[in-house]
Amino acid sequence: MRKHLREDEWIIPSLTLLLLGLGAVAVYSATSSTDPSLFTRQLIYIGIGVFLYIGATLTPERLTYAFTFIIYGLVMVLLVVVLFIGTGPTGRWLGVGAFHIQPSELAKLAVILAVAHLLSDKRIDLAKWRHVVLLAIVAGAPFALIILEPDLGTSLVVPVIVGVMAYWAGLPLLVLVVVSSPLAVMLASSNPFTLTVIIGLLILFAYWSGIRISLAVVWGIVVGVAGSLAPVMLSKLHPYQRERLTAFLDPEADPLGSGYQLIQSKVAIGSGRFWGKGLLEGSQTQGGFLPEQHTDFIFSVIGEELGFVGATIAVILFWGLVIRLIWLARRVESPYASLILIGVASMLGFQVLVNIGMVTGIMPVTGLPLPLFSYGGSSMITTMLGLGLATGLASRRRVHSLSGISHV
Repeated sequence: MRKHLREDEWIIPSLTLLLLGLGAVAVYSATSSTDPSLFTRQLIYIGIGVFLYIGATLTPERLTYAFTFIIYGLVMVLLVVVLFIGTGPTGRWLGVGAFHIQPSELAKLAVILAVAHLLSDKRIDLAKWRHVVLLAIVAGAPFALIILEPDLGTSLVVPVIVGVMAYWAGLPLLVLVVVSSPLAVMLASSNPFTLTVIIGLLILFAYWSGIRISLAVVWGIVVGVAGSLAPVMLSKLHPYQRERLTAFLDPEADPLGSGYQLIQSKVAIGSGRFWGKGLLEGSQTQGGFLPEQHTDFIFSVIGEELGFVGATIAVILFWGLVIRLIWLARRVESPYASLILIGVASMLGFQVLVNIGMVTGIMPVTGLPLPLFSYGGSSMITTMLGLGLATGLASRRRVHSLSGISHV
């Protein structure tokens, strides 16, 4: 039996404030010896983020629902415009004067809202292929525009968000695997052995799911062809992006070039040991040996100066926030709210996983920022808006028990 409750959600804002505080300390240390003005700007970004968080928390669900596709459409326009008049080193920003925004960051939240709106519609049945195609179009349009920038790191977040939300809404696992398998083999195509193993596992999975072996083999051939197209996609990336994707396999092959970032990051984290060297005492950080230490590699600063203890606290806070979002997604009454909560959880969780994975050398360097930590306004605004919406939806639409329900 459902029991309607109206109680304030305090765990999400508490964890968010703790992460903002720890992130601000890391940015302060990372910029104190290079450009202290960056820390002042980060405090401004945090202030804007908190203001937007409060505004999003107070926004009624019906208002968010009503304006979903208007927001989605505006972001799509920005993604098109940035292809022609984008500014910054990589041309991914739009700005007037001192204000700049990265549309690809906003696209992550726009996709969450649009997919939640679509999948919460009772007329949508993910067992029907035409509805799956409609979902693919809604998600694929911003994905394609982000790829064209090109912004590989941010583009990877979009299919993960959509895949998790679709599964949460009832998409059969087989359909999800079929749709995502071409992307999976493309990412594995740099290693022939890994590619062969993945294709073999996909064929076995299809056969185990009840598909005739002949069709399963055809599917394997199709995804194998998709994997062979990966070099074509790589050729469209900037040279530094291709180097980032391959350097993690053997950073020592070019220690002063493409492998430099990863080597210095691992040295910084390893030298922090258990307790860390102390705030403002990290030799890699304060000596400027760690590239992009206030943005992509901010977690390396934590590892060096606050050690294993500080890094572990950060990870616990991040995953505590993700788990809380998932827990709430299972307990809200509204399918739309549940899907937004799981979308924000997947966005946050994937970025944390990839960023920490890349600075520790177990994943390629993709340029994804660490939410609430990395310097920058666009990521801060997107993350805080998402968490603000999640907090508001959880507070207004909580139910006491939905035992046995794992998705919408």
